[in-house]
Amino acid sequence: MKRVLALAGGLALAFTMSACGASTGPVGTWGNGYNTDKQPYLQLAVAQQTGGVSAGYLSGSDGCNRIVGQWAVQDANPNVVQLQHQANTKTSCDGIDTWLSGAAGAKIDGNKMTITDAKGATIGVLDRRS
Repeated sequence: MKRVLALAGGLALAFTMSACGASTGPVGTWGNGYNTDKQPYLQLAVAQQTGGVSAGYLSGSDGCNRIVGQWAVQDANPNVVQLQHQANTKTSCDGIDTWLSGAAGAKIDGNKMTITDAKGATIGVLDRRS
């Protein structure tokens, strides 16, 4: 029970910090799907900053399937994001391009997040939600 409460408290803090309107780095909401069905989006919340690494949790949707996982950046290059331990549902989605479910990394340039697959190839772009 203590672990559940500690995790819940940590997530609440992370989501509070991510809602503070950070305009640089990965923390925040990317894509329009947050308010619109059938559109991809990611939400990245910070959970830990130690030893030159910032890391946290991610959640979102590829437009049909839910996506959860973790992200990390090296402080030396905060615009390159590693997306790790992703899991997603496997619902059949007629007419929806589920490209975001193949995300393995991202590069941030201003308010654009370019999503890459495991081979480093660009598979899509998400805009920072304002």
